[in-house]
Amino acid sequence: MSRAFLLVGGATRAGWRWDRRPNRASAFTLIEAIISTIIVAVMFVAALNTVGAARLTQYQASLVSRGRLLAEALLSEILRQAYRDPDGTPVFGREANESSATRATWDDVDDYDQLSETPPVAQDGTVLTIATGWRRTTQVEWVDPANPAAVVGSESNAKRITVTVTFNAVPQAVVTALRTNN
Repeated sequence: MSRAFLLVGGATRAGWRWDRRPNRASAFTLIEAIISTIIVAVMFVAALNTVGAARLTQYQASLVSRGRLLAEALLSEILRQAYRDPDGTPVFGREANESSATRATWDDVDDYDQLSETPPVAQDGTVLTIATGWRRTTQVEWVDPANPAAVVGSESNAKRITVTVTFNAVPQAVVTALRTNN
């Protein structure tokens, strides 16, 4: 422990005396500096962890939102199509004259069954440049009109369309719609 000596005027014969009391009131010790630094460091790390968690949550929410938009865009395109092939062809799925390179010739809902595209493309075949790493898949099934959860093996006048969107193989959105023959 250090001692401070103060020269105090006054009461001795020589007129001055030395005071040997330690001066603790104004001292800032090395221990106090280390403790203060540790407290500030812990608070800084906690603040960074909080900011990092908030950014991660924001990023994940943006992925879900983008996936939902990609799924809804494709589902909207599918629902604009006819329930059955307009020329009366009884084939479920794409007919022989419908190209798999572009969806421009697809004219009924079941043409979209088993569609899988990475990255997603527009109906005319243009690659969506903002969708690198994304994948869209579809499934079209005949279902019982009274119970859309029940898949049936033949024409039932109701088709369930499911669009699934993934980003780097992680599902981000699944949208489903029911299309009837009315």
